[in-house]
Amino acid sequence: MRPAALREVALVLGAGLHGTDGGAEVRGAASDSRQVRGGDLFFAFQGRIDGAAFANEAFQRGAVATVATRPLDGPTLVVNDPMAALQDLARWSLRRPDVEAPAVVGITGSVGKTTTKDALSVVLRSAGVKVSATVGNLNNEIGLPLTVLAAGANTEVLVLEMGATHVGNVADLCAIASPRYGILTAIAPAHLDSFGSLKALAATKGELAASLPPEGSLVSPLGVPDVAVAPEKDLARRIVFSAKRAGGADLWASDFAEDEGGLRFVGHLGGRSVKIRSPVFGTHLVEPLLAAMGGALALGLDLEETARGISRLKRTGMRGDVYRLRDDVLVYDDSYNAASPPSMAAVLRYAAETAGRQGRRLVVVLGGMFELGAGSRTYHREIGTLANDLGVDLLACVGDEARWYAETFTGATLFYPDAAAAASGVSGALEPGDYLIVKGSRGVQLDTLTRQLKKSLALV
Repeated sequence: MRPAALREVALVLGAGLHGTDGGAEVRGAASDSRQVRGGDLFFAFQGRIDGAAFANEAFQRGAVATVATRPLDGPTLVVNDPMAALQDLARWSLRRPDVEAPAVVGITGSVGKTTTKDALSVVLRSAGVKVSATVGNLNNEIGLPLTVLAAGANTEVLVLEMGATHVGNVADLCAIASPRYGILTAIAPAHLDSFGSLKALAATKGELAASLPPEGSLVSPLGVPDVAVAPEKDLARRIVFSAKRAGGADLWASDFAEDEGGLRFVGHLGGRSVKIRSPVFGTHLVEPLLAAMGGALALGLDLEETARGISRLKRTGMRGDVYRLRDDVLVYDDSYNAASPPSMAAVLRYAAETAGRQGRRLVVVLGGMFELGAGSRTYHREIGTLANDLGVDLLACVGDEARWYAETFTGATLFYPDAAAAASGVSGALEPGDYLIVKGSRGVQLDTLTRQLKKSLALV
C-alpha cells in the first residue's frame, strides 16, 4: 500500500488511538505475528487464540501498532472488529483520492483459479505491466485484503483470487476490491456441503459478474449457467472462451499436442490465430490458459503478446509438475491442487492418453474429494468407473472417502489410511517405466507422499 500516517488510518477505521500520537507511517498489514514486516499494522483477531497475545512479538518485528478490541501495551488502534477494520483499510487503500488505483482483476470459479492467476500475472509482466497478485491461498475475507495491502505503490494491475464456501462470499470480496475485470474459470461441484446445490454455487460465482461496473469486462467459459455470468448486465466487453471451436466462443483453441518441452496449441480470436507454446503439461490446462489470455486481452494486450507471455510460464511444484524417479518412473504430481470431480476426470483422461502414447503402465494414487455434500459417494464412484474405462492398471486409494473409488473400479487396488502409509506402499508397488499420477484434496496431504517418493526413489 502507499504509506499513510497512523492517525489517518485511525480516522479511516474510526479507531481510538492509544499509546501513540499517530505520527508513525503505515506501510502494510499482517494478521500473523511471524509475518510482520517493519511498518506493518498487526491485526489481532479473536478466535481460538486471541491475537492480542502476539502483539509484543509483532512489535519486536517492526509493527507500528496493533489493531485490537482493547488497549494493549504499545501503540494500539482500538476497534470493535479487527477483521472488519482490515477489510475497511483494504477498501480505502484502493479508493484513496491521493493515489491512482490499480486496475483490479477478480478471478473466481470452482477449478483453475490459481493456474489462471499465475498465467495472467506472467503474461502481463512479460508485457511490462507492474503486477501484484494473490500469493498461495490468500483468497478469502482475510487473505484478499492482506493481498490488497501488500501490493506495491507502483502496482498497475492487481490480480485477486476470490474463493467461496458460502453464498455471498464473492460479493463480499468484490465489495472490498471493486474489480473492473472479472474472470470466471469454471463451474464444477465443490464445497457442496455448504452450498447445498450446484445452482447455489453457480449463483455465488456469478456475484463477480454482478459486481462489475458498466465499463467492466467479463471473461468466462462457454456453457456455464446464466446465473454465473449475469447476462442481463450491460458490460463494456465480454470474452467467452472454449477449449474447442464452438458457436458462441470468442477465444478458442485447436491442435493440442505435447512433448518433453510441454504443451502447445493454436489460439484463435475472431479471424486471427497464433501458435502457443507453454512449458506446462496437461491438455486439461488449456482452458485456464485461455482464461488468462482472455483477461490479458480485456486489459488491452493483443493476441501475440498473450502468446509470448504464455510461453514464459513456469511449472508450479505439485500443481501438474512432471518429473522422473529411479527406473524411468514418470510422475505427474498434482498433489497440492484442488480436487473436484471435473478436475479429477480431466487429469485421469490426460494420464491415460499419455501413458498409452508412451507405452507405460498407469498407476494412479487418488485421495478423496472433500466437501461434495450428500452426493460425495456418487461422485467418487463415477471417478472409479472412469478409471476403469480408461484402463488404469493400479489404483491406490488414500483415506476414507477414497475407498468409494474402488466400489466401481474392478482392477488392481491398494488401500491406505493416510498419505504416510501410502508413501512406502506405493514405492514398493511401482515397476520400471510406470507412469504415476498423484491427486487428491489438499486435506489428504498427498504432497507428503510425493516428497517421500522423491527421497526414496531419487535419480542417482
